[in-house]
Amino acid sequence: MSLLTDNQHLAQFCQQAMRQPLLAVDTEFIRQSTLAPKLGLIQLYDGEQLALVDPLSITDWQPLQQLFAALHITKILHSCTEDLEAFATIGITHICPLFDTQLAVEIVDWGSSMGYGRLVEQLTGAVLDKSEARTDWLARPLADKQLTYAANDVKFLLPVYRKLLAELTDPLKLRLLLAEGQQLLLRRQQQLPPSFKYLEVKNSTQLTSRELAVLRDLVSWRYHYAVERDLALGLVAKDAQLLELAKRRPATAESLLNIPGMASRDMRRHAKHLVHVIELAKAIPAELCPQRFYYPAHFAGEKVVLAELGQAIKEAALATGIPASFLSTRRQLHEFFNWCWRVTEQERALLPLPEYLCSWRAEILKPFLPMPTHLESEQMAGKDI
Repeated sequence: MSLLTDNQHLAQFCQQAMRQPLLAVDTEFIRQSTLAPKLGLIQLYDGEQLALVDPLSITDWQPLQQLFAALHITKILHSCTEDLEAFATIGITHICPLFDTQLAVEIVDWGSSMGYGRLVEQLTGAVLDKSEARTDWLARPLADKQLTYAANDVKFLLPVYRKLLAELTDPLKLRLLLAEGQQLLLRRQQQLPPSFKYLEVKNSTQLTSRELAVLRDLVSWRYHYAVERDLALGLVAKDAQLLELAKRRPATAESLLNIPGMASRDMRRHAKHLVHVIELAKAIPAELCPQRFYYPAHFAGEKVVLAELGQAIKEAALATGIPASFLSTRRQLHEFFNWCWRVTEQERALLPLPEYLCSWRAEILKPFLPMPTHLESEQMAGKDI
């Protein structure tokens, strides 16, 4: 195990790793108060050399970018969504091919969201020490115990990968797993525009049209504020607080702070501006306010439509042998629902295509999805759905 703290040694590692077919990858980061994770360490293991890379002292990431993009090397990570966000902070956005061991567990139908420690113990018998899980990875110097903990996170990835690969005897499942690795990367580039992020707020479908207009503008303001100051969204304002403000629409900072749950220091800081955002939203003409649902003539109701989508996923899983947990997450189901029923035709053109209709999922799910009548009409009119 070596600790790489300069550009030259990182480049040398990457040059040697280019000769290997596999690369185990992990990161350690801090994400307590910031919107983006703060990268504290990168772990790399190619089966011969294990390196811990110090991102606080490296300035040239091109060798690692080239290594991650090398098509002859399979990059192996576990539950890598946040790792990908951390890599994006240093300009690494292309990792191919990418094999996520947590997703592999799902597609071989061993369960969903299995933790790394449990997976390692189940497949290798080793019990990992997780005592450093909440350590400060930005502090320097890092103790030997911290470095050993970090190294173990990639040391066991290769034997875990080989055992999972042996279970992937169906070529289709391996193809879908690798395709999903690329979809994880694309997801970062296909976020909802700020003015549509209110659609992701839980229970927003219960609001009236005017309340939705207020929520839309509050959520958009929060996002822009968080990005500008690199703050976690919840530290600016929590979803539940914005929902309550959308319902009550207070006219003064004093009345806002008298609402239960609004007396925190953060809300006091933003109270006057929040009232201003609310007042502007209250002045929007009624015809420009978002509706709870569109196309009412064809809409059977939220619970009915969500149940139909859930049933479609089960039928697709049964017909293809691909576990439902791999085919669809709750987020993806609601993304498709919102895209179909909660925006206008003009707004839909501004949004990324739902993952149900992208890449390999489109191949599998389209025959089973209950495609709404209004979308079938748009497709007949020549629009790309």
